[in-house]
Amino acid sequence: MKRLVYSGPPETVGIVEKEMNGRFEVVAPGEEPESLLPEIERCAVFLDASMKTRLTEETIAKAKALELVATATTGATHIDAEALRRRGIPLLTLKGQTEFLRELTPAAEHSWLLLLACARRLRGAIEGTLRGEWNRQRYPGVMLRGKTLGIVGMGRIGTWMAKYADAFGMKVVAYDPYADEFPPGTERAGLDRLLAVSDFVSVHVHVTEETKGLLSADKISGMKPGAVLINTSRGEVVDERALLEALRSGKLAAAGLDVLADEPDIGRSELWQYARQSERMIVTPHIGGYCPETVERAVAFACGRIRDYCEGGAP
Repeated sequence: MKRLVYSGPPETVGIVEKEMNGRFEVVAPGEEPESLLPEIERCAVFLDASMKTRLTEETIAKAKALELVATATTGATHIDAEALRRRGIPLLTLKGQTEFLRELTPAAEHSWLLLLACARRLRGAIEGTLRGEWNRQRYPGVMLRGKTLGIVGMGRIGTWMAKYADAFGMKVVAYDPYADEFPPGTERAGLDRLLAVSDFVSVHVHVTEETKGLLSADKISGMKPGAVLINTSRGEVVDERALLEALRSGKLAAAGLDVLADEPDIGRSELWQYARQSERMIVTPHIGGYCPETVERAVAFACGRIRDYCEGGAP
């Protein structure tokens, strides 16, 4: 029997076994590279729901029996897609699975949480209180009503962000050259104008060759002074060195990030190092879409795509 190696939360292994229903020998060695990589080299199918291990060209070359790679995520920057393509191995992600994804809201909810936390200087207020301080004047917040939210990428998550902003009485401008329709009340704008007028900028685009470095040093320099940047898409979309300098100089008031270009090797990240020293930076470990109920649904859906592919249907 062919082997399927699964990397994901231990509590979801049973879902994979149930969905595969004896089609594969399901092996779940854990999410850490030292236990996972040797198993990948022996499997026919690799299903990933953790994004903790990079599937490099070297590993792919060693995986002689590998026939299919699938993820229960929309992004797959941790997987060398070009190395898979050269071997003719399909890569199935959740990107483009609109009907399934549209009702999954945790990533948008987490994006809004980061926006609120930055607006109210929540990290500093919590840390100060835990140090025994009680000084409300030290952490003045920003009222959202009447402020402008700029949304870069008006897809599923961006659309939810526009709805949340409307509920808070904010103005919304959005940039997305590929979106045909924007939510009611949302102003379509070029990227330069969006950055110039927005008090908060939230980024929600897939990482592609076109979007890598989309928020370049020049774009960040054109942001409204005192603005806040939220990024829950991918670290590669933002020039992280330019963002760091904008925070250090006071050009930007704060940043809330759920992604870093160097993740999961965050020790190399200058933004992570800065966050250890500054309350103006909030960094979370790529947890935007991570809620047990949504992970379970995504894993089951990914298993269904694997079944469809193996049965010769459209994945």
